[in-house]
Amino acid sequence: MMGQPRGWRPTRVQALWMIGLGASCYGLISPVMKTAFAQGYTMEGVTAAQYFVALLFWVVAGLAVRTGTRPTGREVIQLFMLGLIGSGGTTVLYYRSLVHLPASLAIVFLFQFTWITILLEIMLERKSLTARRWQALLMILLGTGLAVGLLHDQWEGGVSWIGVAMALGGAVTYSVLLYGTGRIAVQTSPVRRSLFMSLGAGVPILLTTPLAAYYTAPSLAGLYGWGVVVALLAQIAPPLLFAVAIPAVGGGAAAVLGSMELPVAVVAAAVILKEPVGWDRWLGVALILVGVIWSERVNRRGRESPGI
Repeated sequence: MMGQPRGWRPTRVQALWMIGLGASCYGLISPVMKTAFAQGYTMEGVTAAQYFVALLFWVVAGLAVRTGTRPTGREVIQLFMLGLIGSGGTTVLYYRSLVHLPASLAIVFLFQFTWITILLEIMLERKSLTARRWQALLMILLGTGLAVGLLHDQWEGGVSWIGVAMALGGAVTYSVLLYGTGRIAVQTSPVRRSLFMSLGAGVPILLTTPLAAYYTAPSLAGLYGWGVVVALLAQIAPPLLFAVAIPAVGGGAAAVLGSMELPVAVVAAAVILKEPVGWDRWLGVALILVGVIWSERVNRRGRESPGI
């Protein structure tokens, strides 16, 4: 069945698993995109194709799903803007940062969303961080540095500041997505929320996609084949999972669990792309996983102490 059953809400544990699964889908995007590039498809072409596939899915799903609260006019605008800035902005900025930076460096800057999202909660909601969350964030940051190979010499020889700015911009927009998803139109059907967010995401994606991206594709059928795969991983599964789960745990917890994207990306690179992964990267992956578990360990009553 599409969407959330009437009256159903995930438990905290279920929501944590759903966010982890959505983040894992994001982790698979990079190796899938690189495989498509190796077959002659461009970044702009695959990005636009996956958007059209996702939009078609959400339009059909929106027509099929009749249950759930309808968003107000104000909420529709908010969802549209959240999709434009959060989803579409992240897609455009991060994917384009990969043109200027090595993937391992770009993801370092993108992963600043972990503390940016929590900073948003501290600033906007006057919350305080628990000691456990501070410890977890430290482990995640240290693990991220190891997992992306900061011990190697890839920082030497200069860094493109345009790429750095784009990747950091992607981190900010992704933080907005995580924060807003847990607060805007939370009583509305996840399908309807995702539909309006997808409409907004199309603005930056289509404005930055030249028509030549379609004409120069090796095969239009192949282009949309890759579009289906990337759409499932980027625009369909994660938004739906996040829309259902983030309201149950908050943006701060979602930011921490979103770090699952990195270990999945490292494992996928080793298995799918056959990229060499050194001991330091595996140690980084382990630190990130420990940080996630430490941050979100639920006590016997299934509740977390006050604070973020």
